[in-house]
Amino acid sequence: MKKIHFVGIKGTGMSALAQLYARMGYEVSGSDSQEVFFTDELLSKAGITYIGLPSPEKVEHADVVVHSSAYNHEHVEIKRALELGIPVFTYPEMLGRITMERPAVLISGTHGKTTTTSMIGALLTHNEMDPMVVIGSKNYNIGSNARYGAGMLIAEACEYKRNFLNYSPQILIVNNIDFDHPDYFKDHDDVHQAFQQLADKLPFDGLLIACGDDRRCRMLTTHAKVVYFGLHPSNDIYATNIQETRGVLRFDVWEKSVPLGTVQFRSLGQHNVLNALATIALARHLNIPFEMVRASLQDFQGVYRRFDYLGRLGQMDFYDDYAHHPSEIQTTLRAVKNSFPEDRLITVFQPHTYSRTKKFLQEFADSLTLSDEVLLVKLFSSAREADPGDQLSEQLADAIRERGKTVTFVEDFQQGSHYLRQYAKDQQGIVLTMGAGNVRGIGEDSLSLLLESKSE
Repeated sequence: MKKIHFVGIKGTGMSALAQLYARMGYEVSGSDSQEVFFTDELLSKAGITYIGLPSPEKVEHADVVVHSSAYNHEHVEIKRALELGIPVFTYPEMLGRITMERPAVLISGTHGKTTTTSMIGALLTHNEMDPMVVIGSKNYNIGSNARYGAGMLIAEACEYKRNFLNYSPQILIVNNIDFDHPDYFKDHDDVHQAFQQLADKLPFDGLLIACGDDRRCRMLTTHAKVVYFGLHPSNDIYATNIQETRGVLRFDVWEKSVPLGTVQFRSLGQHNVLNALATIALARHLNIPFEMVRASLQDFQGVYRRFDYLGRLGQMDFYDDYAHHPSEIQTTLRAVKNSFPEDRLITVFQPHTYSRTKKFLQEFADSLTLSDEVLLVKLFSSAREADPGDQLSEQLADAIRERGKTVTFVEDFQQGSHYLRQYAKDQQGIVLTMGAGNVRGIGEDSLSLLLESKSE
């Protein structure tokens, strides 16, 4: 295997995997849309420049073809590779090969995987443990969504389609178990069963680090060692005296009844306290001194699209966040209101996937009422789903209005940017773009438009 072709190479996971294989000396090529993503720059820095639109000819000289979960065997390149007898692997199958070659720490859970993986990757790098890291977004400390190293593998493990069962963990972290991906999972029990199957893959000398505050995490069984983290003192690693002020978290950390010390870093919300506690639990297992953990967290610069600061114009601060599930939205909005209690909050939300929006429409409406005002952007469809033609975006807008909140619906970025441009002229507070699609562009375009208007 010398030449690897990646179908959908600009995706966050795919681009990270492509970078790793390029660093390992393989000749990497790929195909994707011409739309510019943040991963374009990361791929270019890794020396991956053979990227173009999909075409059958691109795979004819490849030894292996790798594709993201968004594509099936009807894709022109995958279909051609199969006709030629070229081995075809999915992203999780290809990442799974690496987990069999070196000790792997997998970070799983319905929420919080990317931030926790980033914290751990930054910690091990800070501690000169030379990890190999695969992250679902850009880590500002590492400068990419991937890091090639000779040490252990630190990688996100997504439950969608039970993809994480392709991996072989030595250490498994489970942040939480919630019902998502209703296009695949039937219910909460189905999701829990998938996580149990993953826990069953741990070796006898392995380790399960799980959130003890989460009932379903507590239900996981394993023959490996178990360490629980959380906010309740019944956990092995827990936090007390949590304080958050304008985007800075500070709390005391305990190991059973022994105080370890105080940590402080730029973030907000109890969900990020939990992410940090998972990182600390792993650090204790790896015998990393607490002072090194404290220093690494204090230096933690965050993750692309995780309450990511975009800029300040006039009296409005623009942030962006990836939250796209009702639980994540509720957690993030509550954290923003707690950390910035005096600021008016307008949330610019873009629903993602028809199945998720249809299944959780009422829950989305409930969670978004935590914002002072909502700017709702037309639904961002997924490549893995056909457009059913439902007017789900408008239905969601109506549901929010029924709950007594001001909501404005826009069809596209141009309308959204125009609205925010007018809004920012006489308002102060926080604008938060939110969703798993490309909604961040509305915030970026709005800032650009406002800057242009100031220079006129």
